[in-house]
Amino acid sequence: MIVSKAFWKIAIKNIGTIILYTIILLLFGSINMNTSTTTTQYEAKKPSIVVFNHDERKGVTDGFMTYLEKNTDIKTDYADDDRLKDALFYEDVALALDIPENYHQDIALGRNPEIRMRASAGYSAELAKVVVKRYLTIAQAYAATNLSEADLAAMIDKTLEKNVTIDIKSSVDTSKYSKPTRYFSFANYSILACVITIICLIMSAFNRVEIRKRNLISRTELKQMDRVLLKNCCIYAFGVWLLYIILGFVTIGSDVLWSAYGLLYTINSLVFTICATTIAYVLSKLVHSQSAISGVMNVVALGSSFLCGGFVPAEYLPDSVLAFAHILPSYYYIDANNKIMAIESFDWNTLWPIILNIAIVICFSFAFVALAAYISRKKQKIA
Repeated sequence: MIVSKAFWKIAIKNIGTIILYTIILLLFGSINMNTSTTTTQYEAKKPSIVVFNHDERKGVTDGFMTYLEKNTDIKTDYADDDRLKDALFYEDVALALDIPENYHQDIALGRNPEIRMRASAGYSAELAKVVVKRYLTIAQAYAATNLSEADLAAMIDKTLEKNVTIDIKSSVDTSKYSKPTRYFSFANYSILACVITIICLIMSAFNRVEIRKRNLISRTELKQMDRVLLKNCCIYAFGVWLLYIILGFVTIGSDVLWSAYGLLYTINSLVFTICATTIAYVLSKLVHSQSAISGVMNVVALGSSFLCGGFVPAEYLPDSVLAFAHILPSYYYIDANNKIMAIESFDWNTLWPIILNIAIVICFSFAFVALAAYISRKKQKIA
């Protein structure tokens, strides 16, 4: 009872630290959520091309020009060849076409007249080539059927009018879960910082030489005292987790967190908070100086957040960084958040990777508990 009272007295004394990291989570977490919002809409942009038509606008040539006018942005102010080369070099124009004389007649006769193409080096050039080759490929296919010029042009236009309908089977808009993913991933830093700092500060007070000597002659066994301290550490960490979940309802919205997705986010964050508590308990056995506690906390919390995707999305990190991050529990916590966001249907195949990540974090927790117990036994022998 005395140990618990002392624990909470020190915790309340350092409540400013809790408020600080909570403000950091709210401030930077909100910025992170807003800047990472993605959209599923796509608007195609017509590539800019230049066409030098040396043929009459008849038959296939007329159909080809009409098709290009509909699907590309035809520029008309590049008659000078040097100026055109500059435009292609600086990617102001994606593609330049030279349609030869008698093109419509040669196509109708089944010949294969060449259309000269000069392209820039950008993405728009590849898109323009796809647009142009679509028409030319169809024209060559129908040219082998010995149709008249009028029928040939009509068949090509009829084929190009056919569109492919894409039916999206998924009824879940996973983009709406990008905000909770970014919130809980950024919370990696706040949870670690808040839990490690406070627990280490409390434990450093109990590990002071004069306090430790007094505890050695008290009626309370050291093992019992450690169990009481660990229990209170877990209660404190649970309070921190609960606070951040409540703030999640405020910043994200209850419609997301009161769903199956929200349940997975909360379970994942709770397991990680337990792991953060065990990390803090191990560090408290090794670090006793208050200045050292601040330094160690920054290394663990900031380092894991940068390396594992808490601050910067994992897809933007180098493979070598992510490979190293696999040795940290934060990687599996943040990776589970990303996998939760990508769920389209709840079945074993989609849930298993998330369960596996959570299980790995639990294994880390057991490993840290065992390490803390080992350090305690070593220190007792030394004492």
